[in-house]
Amino acid sequence: MTDTQLLQEFEALAERLDIPVTYANLEGGDGGLCVVKGERRFILNRGPDVRTHVEIFARDFARLPLDDVYIRPIVRDRIDAVRSTQE
Repeated sequence: MTDTQLLQEFEALAERLDIPVTYANLEGGDGGLCVVKGERRFILNRGPDVRTHVEIFARDFARLPLDDVYIRPIVRDRIDAVRSTQE
């Protein structure tokens, strides 16, 4: 699976979990998962490449409880790989 396809899978996962994804011109960072007015959302910098966006999604999804959520195996593997480095 290409990085572009992985990015699309992560965006679809966010949508299924009702987490809006916004791409904006951010100064001083790549962005990630945050809480705005009590609502979780991904705000990502437009600047970085697709691979960086995939890494951000994987890192931030690794922090969420996703055991009861169906996630395609290749995407779950990516999240679990990040999770194992965070422990």
